[in-house]
Amino acid sequence: MNLRLSAIMQGLVASSLLLSGNSFANQVNEDEVEKIQVTGSRIARTSAQMTTPTTMIDAKEIAQSGVKNIGDLMHKLPAMISGVGSTTATGNGTGLQSAGQELINLRGLGTERSLVLVNGRRHVSGDAGNSAVDISMIPTSLIERVEIITGGASAIYGADAVTGVVNFIMKKDFTGFELDASYAQSAEDDAKSNDISLTWGADFADSAGNVTFHVSYSDRDALSVTARDYANKNHSFLPNPENTGPNDGISDTVFVEDLRFQALSAEGLIYLPNSNYFFGDAPISQIPVPTFANDPIAFPFGHVGYDTFTIDREDGHFRPFQNGDFCDGPVTCSNGDGFRISETNYAIAPSERLLMNLGSRYDLSDDVSLYLDSKYGKVESFAIGQASIFHDDNFGPLISLKQDNPFIPSELRTLMQERNVQDAALAVVGLPSSSENIRETMQITIGAEGSFADYDFDTYVQHGRVTADIYELTTFNERYYRSLDATTDASGNAICRDTSDPACVPYNPIFKQASQAALDYAGVKLHNKQEMEQTIASFVFHGDLVDTDLGPIAFAAGLEYRNERSLSDPDPLTQGRDENGVGLGLVGTTTGQTPATNSFFSTVEGSYNVKEIFGEVSVPLLADLPLIESLDLEVAARYADHSITGGDSTYKASLNWQFGYDIGSRASYSRAVRAPNIQELFAPASSGAARLVDPCHKDNLDAEPAVAANRKANCELLGLDAEFTSNASFGTVLTHTTGNTELKPETADTFTLGLTYSPNANLNIAVDYWDIEITDAITQIDGSDILSNCVDGSQLDDAFCSKVKRAENGNILFVGVNAVNAARFSAKGVDLETALRYETGFGQLSFRVNASYLAERINEQNPKAGLPIENAAGSVTYPRVRANFSTSYTYNDLTASLNSNYVGSSTFDKTRSDEYYPSAFANKVGSYTSHDLQINYQWLDSLSMYLGVNNLTDKRPPRLPGLNQGSLLYDVIGRNYRLGLKYQF
Repeated sequence: MNLRLSAIMQGLVASSLLLSGNSFANQVNEDEVEKIQVTGSRIARTSAQMTTPTTMIDAKEIAQSGVKNIGDLMHKLPAMISGVGSTTATGNGTGLQSAGQELINLRGLGTERSLVLVNGRRHVSGDAGNSAVDISMIPTSLIERVEIITGGASAIYGADAVTGVVNFIMKKDFTGFELDASYAQSAEDDAKSNDISLTWGADFADSAGNVTFHVSYSDRDALSVTARDYANKNHSFLPNPENTGPNDGISDTVFVEDLRFQALSAEGLIYLPNSNYFFGDAPISQIPVPTFANDPIAFPFGHVGYDTFTIDREDGHFRPFQNGDFCDGPVTCSNGDGFRISETNYAIAPSERLLMNLGSRYDLSDDVSLYLDSKYGKVESFAIGQASIFHDDNFGPLISLKQDNPFIPSELRTLMQERNVQDAALAVVGLPSSSENIRETMQITIGAEGSFADYDFDTYVQHGRVTADIYELTTFNERYYRSLDATTDASGNAICRDTSDPACVPYNPIFKQASQAALDYAGVKLHNKQEMEQTIASFVFHGDLVDTDLGPIAFAAGLEYRNERSLSDPDPLTQGRDENGVGLGLVGTTTGQTPATNSFFSTVEGSYNVKEIFGEVSVPLLADLPLIESLDLEVAARYADHSITGGDSTYKASLNWQFGYDIGSRASYSRAVRAPNIQELFAPASSGAARLVDPCHKDNLDAEPAVAANRKANCELLGLDAEFTSNASFGTVLTHTTGNTELKPETADTFTLGLTYSPNANLNIAVDYWDIEITDAITQIDGSDILSNCVDGSQLDDAFCSKVKRAENGNILFVGVNAVNAARFSAKGVDLETALRYETGFGQLSFRVNASYLAERINEQNPKAGLPIENAAGSVTYPRVRANFSTSYTYNDLTASLNSNYVGSSTFDKTRSDEYYPSAFANKVGSYTSHDLQINYQWLDSLSMYLGVNNLTDKRPPRLPGLNQGSLLYDVIGRNYRLGLKYQF
């Protein structure tokens, strides 16, 4: 992957010559108390006056963490749950296309509900159709500090600040030169990475101006799932054959170490008819009954009559296929030769990243400064997923192997000749799918700040643009099936049997032996293009309205205009459809199990603009009274006129009460909104097919006891009696997906209440309770939920029933699927933050604890349905307790830091009874703690060396399904080392 950036670099340098300026002074008189804008307010204040729970991480702490990608640090914070990072690019489709991105998810309520700012300003989105920002485009070594606030801040920053705000404050007025270079690798001699960054800054015009330039480059190797034995096992639970029923004291399931599917294998599962073959001369690849390894099913006519073989994955010899040692029916077994789903994936996606930043400031006068901030970023990443076609007689056709196929093993050909069999069949994993993702980010901000009269102002215009080229490797169906049917020419060379295409290259699907030429012919790189643009114009002024005996009444007010545009244009090969609106299935990603279930994709394009006016005021209410050292009230409001959804108001009110004795409290209530994004609004019509559950089918009427009475009554109102048999129970149902321009902004109400204790600069303690509830949340409900939401309420719900089209006999013709304002999400918990610094005769010790307890996490897709509410807090996705513990010791030129990340124990599956899982497991995931050590030694005034050891104790992820391959919570790499040098003057 090559990054060609000379033209961009020249443009950035030229920009610096057009506009330059300075920042505010680096040093502040110790007798002065500096007022700064703290995230959550546009009013300048001291840090002690913050009314919203705020976590701050400064440049020193970032350096001591050893991270080179800021996303690696942010995902470890207790407030972040289920984001997008280097370990999440798995599966297929959008999962692979996320490779290279770092998207944060505050409180686990959605990346689209977490607002990311840079220097208090919005940043262009990094995800097509969405507002989520790719924070990997923010250079780690240029960050001065990060501020994270909990709770809605739409009154301050506008839409999307629903669960909170993450504000990256960048270094300014840098003078000098800093070069940082490091190399990292795991203890297994893999997962290697190289990072280098350079920052240069200088004053000019007699210090009236400053220019700062930064460039950083990172190259991170892939880590395959197969590189870690503990990750390359498909842990699972299978039914316990000794179980006699509920409440018998015997677990319903047993744990299996490595679940495999006996209908295919990566090396190839070969079916060969024997003397008992039932279907005469019919090729075994075309018989009308399912096939599995070793002919396990006795049909009414008896067994089919075939033997199964494979290629040994260790030495490549032809031998009988071995089933696993413990099976649940003919499909799933523990161990054996079957297919293990995860073995094609990456545990860590590789990436190559280049970032460039240029900032400049210039004082026009004592009262006005001009500034420019510009950036360019490019990231290239690659992810491998499952095949787009599985030849297993269930998701794809078996491959016919004829006697004259030059690729079949000689032992198989001999057996075919001995048995007089012309056709064998192959069940195998098809052409592997992958995604190469290339994203470029450009953003420029030009503004002015200063003061007039007694007020300060800041005004700027900003334009950002992100382009993404996603190259998705998949199967070109026509060429793929042509190349699979191979024979030989007169000279014995392998050729395609179908000679209609002279370019055809025969494809060997056995034992992963296809040539590169065959892979190139049978596959196609789909080019999916994405564009995101954001333009902002803003003017803010703030100051003191009036002085009172209790102190000044401060205010901030402003205007903002924002335009957002997004385009997602899939490859033309995926857009084809027939006259009935059904996808053509030209490539693997759009191929269904049957032609009627083929899908297609369409271009998503849209834009909107928002005009906003906002204000904020801070009023001192009381002071210098018993237990009231000070009591301040802060209120804020914003009105937004959205070009699609119309006008909306948001507001916030908060109190800061200092009791005295260094003890304070803070409380806030806010109303926030999230406007629908472009994908939700403008997604064009597309169709596909899915297996859906019809609640009115006779066997489903009593499936949900809590709503069974409603379901029966409402199904009867639809004309469906208790004996109705639905077509959905025997196959797939057509679904129509569209955007929804009738969506309204979702609303969030947040309440926070906290206590602080700060007796001196060396000790700070804060405890905060937070409660977030999102109503009318925008959600895309799947077809099965639409069907049940129609009939499960106290009466028919037309909002959902109108999306279902039934024939006169009651069978489902199609279900319309789009985003709706229906869901309710909530989360509440308590955060603890403690920082202590202690001077000893042998250096300085620092301790910091950042912990969070999650009391509630509720996800109701349709509150009207009346289904029981399940609190997901304490589940494996939402552990109740998360914590970071940091200890730092400095003595002369040596600094050592130990950072510990703790994930509390959780329930593996909260929907299961205590008896479902084996007693040794008890449906619990144990607590998990990993430790990262960082040592820095200052050799010379200008040169330092650092050594980092992440996952010091080589802690492995939990040995459980879905967890053993690692995640943003559980490390999959194992112990890894980083060695680096930093030179500065």
